[in-house]
Amino acid sequence: MRGFYLAIVCCMGMCAAYAGDITRVAATYEYVSGNPDETPAQAEAKAFEYARRKALEDKFGLDVSSVTNTLVTNRTGNGSEHSETNVFALGETSVRGEWIETVSEKVLEKNFTNGFWIIKVRVEGRARNYAAEKADIHFAFVRNIQDIDPPVTFRDGNDIFLRFSSPVSGKLCVYLVDEDKNAFCLLPYPKQQSGAQSVEANKEYIFFSSDFDESAQEYTLNCERSSEQNALYVIFSPNDFTKAADKQGGKNFRDEQLPRELTYEALMKWLARNQTKDPDMAVHSTLITIRK
Repeated sequence: MRGFYLAIVCCMGMCAAYAGDITRVAATYEYVSGNPDETPAQAEAKAFEYARRKALEDKFGLDVSSVTNTLVTNRTGNGSEHSETNVFALGETSVRGEWIETVSEKVLEKNFTNGFWIIKVRVEGRARNYAAEKADIHFAFVRNIQDIDPPVTFRDGNDIFLRFSSPVSGKLCVYLVDEDKNAFCLLPYPKQQSGAQSVEANKEYIFFSSDFDESAQEYTLNCERSSEQNALYVIFSPNDFTKAADKQGGKNFRDEQLPRELTYEALMKWLARNQTKDPDMAVHSTLITIRK
């Protein structure tokens, strides 16, 4: 699996949220970079991040935040290196508003003045106000089954395990996304026939370990470059749901079998549809760094 640079705002392992009717929101925002070392891609990503937040605040009131995943990929081609920026927004926890789906985004102006970037953007999307509290789930991605807290970094060749608990019973899916915008389904396991992993209330699980489940699929993290980053998504609902349609994955650079996969865009569309139908669905994201 390939790595990427991912900036995450308000990414947590637990949350409480509220849900209401889906509505269209939009905002224009002018971002002025306060960091001379900030790249154009990073500045543009932050402009869209704040535009989404403003759209929620304008519609639902103050004390609103959103979670925005900003993918900044450095690629080398034809002897030169350049950056590609993709800003992905997921609805996550907040006080009054929840971003569901990005409909459109556009850079209106971009200027470099006195060593700082000034970027004006326009974003439109679908969001909702809150009405009911979501399950307060707890999770951590760890290197060893004895670990409680997630590590700052993983090393090439490390195993990865998921500690998970919920105060209510429900269904769970876990995805990993790489820099090529491929989404790999880690849970349910590739050989499972069910469309989502069932979990019982008030029970601590350790997933991806055959020590706790003989049928578990174990995963090892690989790093092709000196340092890579991957995003992990934990999706939970007390209501029944089925994972997104996927296909058998290919092989990685070490000729090892990858999990079942789909495109990131397909995963986002699936999430938007399911969050629209299920206000109890909680989507959490976290970032892991892998080093040689």
